[in-house]
Amino acid sequence: MLNRRQLRIKALQSLYAHFQSGETNLLTTETQLVKNLDKLYDLYIYQLSFLVAIRRFANESLEASKNKYIPTPEDLNPNTRFADNKFLYQIEMNKDFILKEDNLKISWSLVSDTIRNIVHEFRSSKEYAKYMQRNESTYDNDKEIVLILVRNHLIKNDVMRSYFEEINSMWSEDFYMSLAMVNITIHSYTEKTDISQKLPTLFKGESKSKIAEDKDFVINLVREVILNFEKFNEIIENKSNNWEFDRIATMDLILLRMGMAEIFYFDSIPLKVTLNEMIELAKHFSSPRSSVFVNGLLDRTIADGLRTNTIHKKGRGLVGQ
Repeated sequence: MLNRRQLRIKALQSLYAHFQSGETNLLTTETQLVKNLDKLYDLYIYQLSFLVAIRRFANESLEASKNKYIPTPEDLNPNTRFADNKFLYQIEMNKDFILKEDNLKISWSLVSDTIRNIVHEFRSSKEYAKYMQRNESTYDNDKEIVLILVRNHLIKNDVMRSYFEEINSMWSEDFYMSLAMVNITIHSYTEKTDISQKLPTLFKGESKSKIAEDKDFVINLVREVILNFEKFNEIIENKSNNWEFDRIATMDLILLRMGMAEIFYFDSIPLKVTLNEMIELAKHFSSPRSSVFVNGLLDRTIADGLRTNTIHKKGRGLVGQ
């Protein structure tokens, strides 16, 4: 489910923690990386559970309205379209989800007010009103309104983000990534998806008997950066024109080492891809001019590596810049 950009972000976080803490044990860092990835999947289950909790709250509020001392005709015959949302019902009844939710012992009792506020805000939106007033109820409409709920009402919710951070300090950073995973799940479901179908795994092609290629990729990326620390530092020092090594930002150094690891040790990743990915990560995680610096230094590294034949890529089209 995670794409390579997201895996590189997890590698970047892991390497930053490794170098900032002064950790010297590679195995410790690799173990922590895998643990953090597992925790990211737990957050994904929490996010799905939160969506289910919103549907449950909608059902409970309808029942509460029916039991008013003097209920209105609308209270007695409410519009149950969202309460009956077919996609959310699929998730709630999914056997794999139920097992994972139970294992995590998820409870929303401490944030019931937050759920109430989100539901109130959601019900006040134009998109919700349009959804509830449609002439017919379709599965695609049910999925679309859940996507709107995620995009417009959950992704910007700082209260929920803070709540997750209290459970796990990494979850504030992983908040958006886990919601992206929720989006993938919503898009992957169809009306015929059975409740016995397993939820998407964290890595493509992952199974009990097979380690996913993407999981190998992120672990090996972190490993190669740490094992070749001195080699990459020497290259950076030699090619950082007009820059003293000690003045280079920590995040830039890590991105440069990651780029060099891919350039020299990942023979199936095109050079263009590595260069573009490190530039984009620099734009998001470092200083405003970092992308130019990272681009220039990696570009010189690639040019020198091609000239000296120290870069080896398999397959056509992997070398060209």
